[in-house]
Amino acid sequence: MPTVCSIEPTPNPLATKFVLDAPLQIQSARQFDSASRAFGDPLAEKLFAIDGVAGVYCTNDFVTVTRMPTADVEALEAAVSDCIEAYKPRRVINVSCENPPPGERAPSVHDVGDPFETDADDPDLLMQINHVLDEHIRPYLDKDGGGLDILRLQEFALTVRYKGACGGCPSAVTGTLFAINNLLQNYVDDRIQVILD
Repeated sequence: MPTVCSIEPTPNPLATKFVLDAPLQIQSARQFDSASRAFGDPLAEKLFAIDGVAGVYCTNDFVTVTRMPTADVEALEAAVSDCIEAYKPRRVINVSCENPPPGERAPSVHDVGDPFETDADDPDLLMQINHVLDEHIRPYLDKDGGGLDILRLQEFALTVRYKGACGGCPSAVTGTLFAINNLLQNYVDDRIQVILD
C-alpha cells in the first residue's frame, strides 16, 4: 500500500505532485481529464470524487492531481493524500473491451492509459526522436509531475500531447515546447516541427 512521502508543487500552478514511497503497481502511466474517463480505474474514480479535482495523472512513483481554480488547496491535498494512502492495488481482471459487463462502457485506450501505437510514416526517425526525448526531456517532465506522448509523426511534423502537470501549464505550452523543438532539430533532423495536440 503506497504512502505519500511528499507533496510537491509543479510549474503548473493548478497541479500538485504526490510522491509515493511504494509503487502503485500499474503497467503504464494513466492520464484522466474527467470523471467519466476515469471509469474503471479504482484510484482515479475515487480521486475524481474529491471536490475540486479536475485531472489525474498516475505513474508507479507519483500521482499528479490538477485542481479546479476555485478548489481549497489545503483541503484537496489532505483528501488526495488520504485517498492515495487508502488505495490497495487489486488484481487486474481481464475484461474484454468488446463485451463489457451490462451497464458499463468498454474502456478505451486513452481512458486507461495503455500504450497506444503512434502513427508514424518513418519508424526509424520516430525511434531516434523517442531516444532523444527519453534522454533529455521526459526525465525533467517526470520530475515536474508530468509527461509527454507522441501521437503522430507525418512528414517531419511531430504531434505531441502533454500529460499530468504539463497539460495546461503555461511554460509547457511556450518555453518547453520551443525547447523540445530545438533539441530535436539539433539532435535528430532540422526539418522536425513539434506541434501540440
